Amino acid sequence: MESPPPVLNQTFVVILNRFLLSLIMKNKFRLHPKVIIIISFFMGIVMIASAYFELSESKKEIYRLFDREAASLIETIRLSSINTLHASDEIENLLTDRLLDNARFIRHLDSSGRLTEKDLAAYAKMNSLFRINILNAEGIRVLSNGVPTPGYFRKGESSSRRPKEINELLSGKTDQVVVGLRESRIAGEQRFAVALARANKKGAIIINLDAASLLEFRKNIGIGKIVQDIASNPGIVYIVLQDSVGIVAASKGVTKINSVIEDELLQQALTIDKPFTREFTFKGNKVYEVIQQLSYEGENIGIFRIGLAMDEIRNLETRMVRRVVILFFLLAAISIIVLSIVFTMQNLKSVSTELSKFKTFTGTVLGNMGEAVIVVDKDFIVSLFNKQAEKLFHTSSEEVLNRHLKFFAKDLFEALEKLIFQGAANVIEFSTELLQSDKTKYLSVTASQSDDQGGSTTLVIKDLTEARLLEEQKKRNEKLSAMGELASGVAHEIRNPINAIGMIAQRLGREFTPTEGSAEYHDITKVLKTEVERINKIITQFLNYAKPIELQIQKINSGEFFNELSLLFSEQAKQRSIHFDVTAATEFEMKVDPELMKQTLLNLLQNAFDATPENGSVKLNYYKKDSNILIIISDDGKGISEENLSKIFNLYFTTKKEGNGLGLSIAQKIIDQHHGTIHVTSKLNHGTTFTLNIPNNEKL
Repeated sequence: MESPPPVLNQTFVVILNRFLLSLIMKNKFRLHPKVIIIISFFMGIVMIASAYFELSESKKEIYRLFDREAASLIETIRLSSINTLHASDEIENLLTDRLLDNARFIRHLDSSGRLTEKDLAAYAKMNSLFRINILNAEGIRVLSNGVPTPGYFRKGESSSRRPKEINELLSGKTDQVVVGLRESRIAGEQRFAVALARANKKGAIIINLDAASLLEFRKNIGIGKIVQDIASNPGIVYIVLQDSVGIVAASKGVTKINSVIEDELLQQALTIDKPFTREFTFKGNKVYEVIQQLSYEGENIGIFRIGLAMDEIRNLETRMVRRVVILFFLLAAISIIVLSIVFTMQNLKSVSTELSKFKTFTGTVLGNMGEAVIVVDKDFIVSLFNKQAEKLFHTSSEEVLNRHLKFFAKDLFEALEKLIFQGAANVIEFSTELLQSDKTKYLSVTASQSDDQGGSTTLVIKDLTEARLLEEQKKRNEKLSAMGELASGVAHEIRNPINAIGMIAQRLGREFTPTEGSAEYHDITKVLKTEVERINKIITQFLNYAKPIELQIQKINSGEFFNELSLLFSEQAKQRSIHFDVTAATEFEMKVDPELMKQTLLNLLQNAFDATPENGSVKLNYYKKDSNILIIISDDGKGISEENLSKIFNLYFTTKKEGNGLGLSIAQKIIDQHHGTIHVTSKLNHGTTFTLNIPNNEKL
């Protein structure tokens, strides 16, 4: 049993110390030494009083714990005793049923009139029965399985030792009788017997068996056995079951104890079914006694009394007093230390306040800055990481603080380390790239090195990705616009001559036939006509490209729109064993020109499928971010070289044998008309990713 921890002293002193410290920190005044002495004296008095109170309460708690354990123990013994009585009754019931079944079978055989003593002997041996006697209506034994022993009545004789219950059966008042345990004529032996009326009430059949095994079973599992076994446990002085007459069962060494009649508490326990506890003197020693009534099937059997040694309680009390004393001196020492640092705390208060204001100001400034700010020491261990840095590097400050810079920004670390190693100025400005899973970010970094011994470096990082993408987009648009205007002008200038050449070729092929080489002549005119038509087709494409696109903005459901795209490519993906996956976080309303947007995505998806080998994968992911629509098309195909990556949006630039080089240019123009951007990243033999960022606004 563990004693309850004395916590009142500790709690009070801790609260008082905290109060003093908060008083010093929150108010601008100094405590006078006299005040401190008074406070110390007051704390000493309170601690002594609380220690006494704590000791008293702890002692009560120990006795409460002891009461609960004692009550639990006596309840266990009481329930075990009741279960033992149940088991004994159940065994007797089983024996009774068995003997009655045997008697019924013998009655059946007896009714035929052919039953002999030899038959009874064989049946008794087979069923382990000691004796089977058959009496006539006058109570005279007419048949038995055993040879009469000296003093035992013989066949044809009555017996004065016959159980009186048999008379009720012979008189016809009942059909069967359970005699139960009965002393045998053989000294020291017990029999268990039942009787059953013969057929047509011609007498009785009495069967008994040797009860030695039943008595041995009772002895092994009886209440006395339970008392002896449990009483052997250390800490238990005695266990007694007694009634108003005397001791019914008791542990070893207990032969005498005060009776119920002379003890008022025992009389009360005999009538009230609940545990009672008290300190009791047994054989000159104090014990802790628990008492409870034992009843079975409404019959009061007696009371259990358990005497528990109080050595453990005494030891617990001693340990508890020792703890309280140690804790008292410990808390006194703590209080002295706390009071001694009060003066220091007063001096530190003003410095702490100013430092707190400075930290708040600095945190506010850094948190509201538009740039990412990172501070590292001379070993590039991160000591500051503001909110913009968390957004830029897609990680929280908790994950990177006190960790190396290269853990989350390897490219930035390598560029910074190289410049510092080269002995650059205290303020360094440089550009670098940040490679992330979905795209590459372009960063402008200003690094300021401090002159202190710590050698810290402050990095102010601007994300130039959007500006650079917009600049690239602008350049592409200007280039494509110029190419479109040039194409339009050239197309108008050469269309009329080309048409004239085409008409001449038609006339030459139709109206003239040379005298020699007629077949070759017609082949040449046919080729001339075909080439003129091809040039005309190219001119038409030029004019269509240069023509302004008029958007027809509609509100459409994203799920339906992209499901239709998925169906268009599902068969192609199946035939070529390409894994085609379309994913979205949720459906939303799109405000775009559906036909032009479908044309753009069909072109990009077809390019992805054309570049992807068998068993490769093409992924289409779309989602809404703020007020924009993001569409990402990626493949794991052959990729695009760095040289060609800057040319893919040029008119008539293509790497396909059958391509015309207009698809991506038109896609670029459609996205531009939606006021969106299209960005591409690619690596040879690792695939390509197109990212479309489109404002989800019908007012374009």
